[in-house]
Amino acid sequence: MRRGRLPGLVAALALAACSGADAPPPPSVTPPSAGWEDVSEMLGARCASLDCHGQPGRPLRLYHRAGLRLADVDVPGGGATTADEHAANLRAAAGLEPELFARVVGEGGLRAERLTLVRKALGLEGHKGGAPLAPGGSGDVCLRSWLAAATDDAACASAAEVERP
Repeated sequence: MRRGRLPGLVAALALAACSGADAPPPPSVTPPSAGWEDVSEMLGARCASLDCHGQPGRPLRLYHRAGLRLADVDVPGGGATTADEHAANLRAAAGLEPELFARVVGEGGLRAERLTLVRKALGLEGHKGGAPLAPGGSGDVCLRSWLAAATDDAACASAAEVERP
């Protein structure tokens, strides 16, 4: 290889190695956004309290009408979860493991437990908050059906009903 081409080749390889690491999954493998709102409400009700994933510093930060709010004018308990909050929750969930997320969704949700989000939610991996979803329960069905791009709205609605002490 001639000496003049080496810097260009190194730059191209470096660029290729860095691209995509922080990129969100391609739109073709993201489940429909309408289904996500139901999943977002379920996760918000179960996981977005202000002492858990409703904290600003969390890697999986979730917004919900009863917890952390995205806009300063919104207060916990002061109104419905907004479209912007649902969108932020989708970015957070898909952004935990973007390549793996894209793979799971692209495979129709098969072996969803490869995702940390699913493993921790079901208690298959250590999670400070315990297991907010029971394996085979409505929350599990909601989350897995969304990953398969066939959101079970009834399961999501049922799982979003959380009794508070």
